[in-house]
Amino acid sequence: MMIGVNSGGIIISGKEQRRVELKKHVYYDSTVDLIKLLSILSVLALGAILLFYSKLEQIIDTYYIKSATIALWICVIGCGLTYYNIVSNYKKSIKMFGIEEPSQTESINSARLFGSTKFEYLSIMATICMMMFGLWFGGLFILLGLLNA
Repeated sequence: MMIGVNSGGIIISGKEQRRVELKKHVYYDSTVDLIKLLSILSVLALGAILLFYSKLEQIIDTYYIKSATIALWICVIGCGLTYYNIVSNYKKSIKMFGIEEPSQTESINSARLFGSTKFEYLSIMATICMMMFGLWFGGLFILLGLLNA
């Protein structure tokens, strides 16, 4: 039996077990991938609501649809601001630390993603919260509207 995970995970071959290790670059790449997934999901949900608005009005009360639309717009704005922050932080980190290397420390990789100052870190965390709460409340309003129908 062989189980493997890409870029350092668990590898089991027969009865032999190796240590589970998560490399730092995998963690930061997965964070960016999660942000991309949330943004794609929010844009698709907002597009679906805007495309099927008249059909949704027949099933769900207008209040819930409007609230979900507003929440998803907040999520989409948070996605755009998050991408802007990530790109600007990465450009600043290239100027400060040079081109990315696989053997860099965790603090440099963290600065590449979240910024090197507290303000940059707090701004990216605020935009990520905008994304997540917008998506959460958008889904919650649609669910409440379906349960209320």
